[in-house]
Amino acid sequence: MKKLKISVIIRTYNEVKHIGEVLKSLTEQTYLNHEIIIVDSGSVDGTLDIIERYPVKLVSINKEDFNYSYASNVGVQNSSGDIVCFLSGHSVPVYKNYLEKINEIFQETEIGACYGEVIALPDGSITEKIFNRIGYLKSKLSLNNKRFFLENKIHPGIFSCSNACARKKLLLKYPFKVELGHGGEDVEVAYRIIQDGYFVAKSVELLVMHSHGSSLKKFIKEYKAWGKMYEDVLNFIKKNNDKYQ
Repeated sequence: MKKLKISVIIRTYNEVKHIGEVLKSLTEQTYLNHEIIIVDSGSVDGTLDIIERYPVKLVSINKEDFNYSYASNVGVQNSSGDIVCFLSGHSVPVYKNYLEKINEIFQETEIGACYGEVIALPDGSITEKIFNRIGYLKSKLSLNNKRFFLENKIHPGIFSCSNACARKKLLLKYPFKVELGHGGEDVEVAYRIIQDGYFVAKSVELLVMHSHGSSLKKFIKEYKAWGKMYEDVLNFIKKNNDKYQ
């Protein structure tokens, strides 16, 4: 089995609450051929003090320049791995073989990207804990002893960069669109990777704890916003369809 180098990219802005847990989990991984890159956009809450305790590469960008696409592209440009893994500053890998499982998935040459499942952090809301746990269990049952799903069509949530990976060569070929930098940029990249003839794999073994502490009312509002975001991505793809040929 090839030991592919994995570059873990974490976008941060005032992530003092959980960034230590994220970095601790990554430094305890069984798979050692990896690097950690932090793209920070001006944290002032002590995040940088925590980051200094860990073996990471810190890349700073101006807060006013931030959007999801720009920060992710900066991370990719500063990476040296074969595979790029995206985590948020509050996405804590559950298992110590998280990176090892990523390496196993990308042994399959037809896979261009992959993403995993999410359960709520211990301080997540009851709504998040129930919703995410049900989603995780449904995915696990649907696998029917398979290692992962192979997907060739986009849908809401595919390649969500709170817990997702892709071959670096594809991210250089298909950088995140700055026009979609306020959300949905990851879905558009997944579309282009699929159009290039690759599958996007979904694995329940790539499990992270990730949540925002959203109340039921706020969660419903966020859920509706995700739906609108997906519609915007579809409209963007339709508008630029000739560029995907």
